[in-house]
Amino acid sequence: MTSTPGTGHTYPMVALSWALQTAGHEVLVASCGPGLALGGAGARTVDVAPGLSLDAMVGKLSRQHPQMAAQLLQEASGVGYLEAVGGAVAAALRLHPEMVAAIIRTAEEWRPDLVVHSPLQTPSIVAAAKLGVPAVQHGFGFLNPSAESMRELHADLFEQHGVGLPEVRATIDITPPSVVPPEPGMWPMRFVPYNGNGPLPKPLFDLLNSRPEVPRIAVSLGSGPMPGEAALIVERVLAAAPKIDAEFVVVLPRVDLEPFGPLPDNVRAFDWVPYSALLARCSAVVHHAGPGTALGAMVNGLPQVMPDFKGLGRPVVARAIADRGVGRVARPDEIGPELLESVLADEGMRAAAAEVRAEIASMPEPAGIVGRLEDLVARGTGAA
Repeated sequence: MTSTPGTGHTYPMVALSWALQTAGHEVLVASCGPGLALGGAGARTVDVAPGLSLDAMVGKLSRQHPQMAAQLLQEASGVGYLEAVGGAVAAALRLHPEMVAAIIRTAEEWRPDLVVHSPLQTPSIVAAAKLGVPAVQHGFGFLNPSAESMRELHADLFEQHGVGLPEVRATIDITPPSVVPPEPGMWPMRFVPYNGNGPLPKPLFDLLNSRPEVPRIAVSLGSGPMPGEAALIVERVLAAAPKIDAEFVVVLPRVDLEPFGPLPDNVRAFDWVPYSALLARCSAVVHHAGPGTALGAMVNGLPQVMPDFKGLGRPVVARAIADRGVGRVARPDEIGPELLESVLADEGMRAAAAEVRAEIASMPEPAGIVGRLEDLVARGTGAA
C-alpha cells in the first residue's frame, strides 16, 4: 500500500489495511510523513523519504513552480480540478526523485502480489506495471483521477521505466453514490472513519462522553494548508456563538486563537480531536469541505455548513454536498447566527443526511472488498 504523505489521503485506507491483515494477508506501506500513519494503525511501514510531508511538497512546488501552485490553490476559471491537481502532483513528484525511486525500489525488493495506492500516486502505478501485478486506486472521497490521465501527465516517469499502465486495474470509491455517481467499473466501499490513535486528554474525554441539552456544533478547518479566509471563519463563529443556544467545539490545529481574545462560555477549543468520536456527539458541523470531514459528517447523518473556499478541490466537494441536500455553502461573511440556526432547524436537510447515512451503511464493507482483490490477483497480470 502506498499513500501520498497527507492524513486526508492516508486515513481512508486504514480500514482496508485492517481487512487485508485480518484475512491473513501481509501489508507493507511505502510512504513518508503523515502517510506513515498506517503504521500507527497496525501495518508495517517503510519510510521512503524521511522528513517529507505533503505540506513540504506543496511548499517546494510553490517556490519552484509558483504559477502551477497558484492554479492548484485558486482553481482558475476554465481549468478542471483533476487536470490542475494532476499536473501539480506530477510536477511535485519530479521535484522529489528520491521518493519516487524509493517507492519503486521498495516494491521491486518486496515483490507484492498487489499494489493499492492513493490517487495521483504515479510511482505506485509504475511499480505495479514493472512487477506485472494489479494496481488498485483507493479513493479518498469525491475525486477519482484515472490512471490514464496520470500516465499522460507524468508520461516521462513511465517512459523512464519503459512501462505502460498495468493490465489489471481497479478503483475503490468510498463516496456514497447518491452524492457523486461513480464511474462505470468502480468498486463502492463503505467509508470507515479513522482519525489516529493515542490517549484522549481528560477534558476531551469528558466532553465527548457528555450529552449537552442544546445542539452541539463542531467547527473544523482541517489538517492541511488553510486558505486566507480561515481567520475570518473563526472570527465569525466566535462572534455568533454567544447569540445561539448551542455548544461549539472548535478544532483548529493550525490556528492561533489567542488574537481573538477570550472564548465565549459556550465554546471549547482543541488542537486535535478524533473527528469520528466528536461528530457522533454533534448536531451539525462547519468545515472546510475536506473529503474526510465531509464523509465523517455523512456517516453520522449531520447537516453541514461549508465556506466557499477556493482551491484544493473544496468547491467540488462543497457543490456535491449542497446538491445532495445535506449541506449548505456560504460566503465567509454569511456565517452567523441566522445561518447556523436555520441549518439546525432544517428538517429537509436532516432527512437527506439520514438517507445518506443509511446509504453508507449499506455499501460493501472493506472485508468484502478483500475477496475482489484476491480475484484480481488470481486473474493473472501483465503490462499494457
